[in-house]
Amino acid sequence: MIDSSVPDPAQPPRWSSDYFREYAGPGPRLARGLVGHVRIVAILLITQGVFEILFALFGICFALATVLVRQEDLVNMRPLGMVLGGISIAALFCGGLRVAAGIANLRFRRRLLGITALGAGMLTMLTGYCAPTAIALAVYGLIVYLNDSVVAAFEMGDAGRTTTEISAAFPPEG
Repeated sequence: MIDSSVPDPAQPPRWSSDYFREYAGPGPRLARGLVGHVRIVAILLITQGVFEILFALFGICFALATVLVRQEDLVNMRPLGMVLGGISIAALFCGGLRVAAGIANLRFRRRLLGITALGAGMLTMLTGYCAPTAIALAVYGLIVYLNDSVVAAFEMGDAGRTTTEISAAFPPEG
């Protein structure tokens, strides 16, 4: 004889019907976290990208000058021009990526592009002058972009919400 008061372990548990109910009211107020810092990181990405592009243009012009100009003084500078030209191409790519990511991140779009720009921007440490700001921006940007509230804000932005709606969902604390 089988005792019906003991649940059968082979059977799935019975679910209440309210487990999968949609929330009908306005969206819940979420913790602000570091959402306010996203705009700062985006502006810093754009600024760093513009400076990297300027450096790259200078480096490419120097490399072209050492290769194309036929002067005795520049013959010994050709290897340096080639190295600087290669570094400048990497800086041009990283700078363009940073500017594109910064513009998208201002509207809470494409968080992974921002993270990629921060990581790829570490290549500009080869330039020397970009190293301190590239490292600082990568650390600060990754702290901000990996925050749970920021992840939720970017999910809202990628879903088509406006910046105003996202800011309203994450009100300032206080």
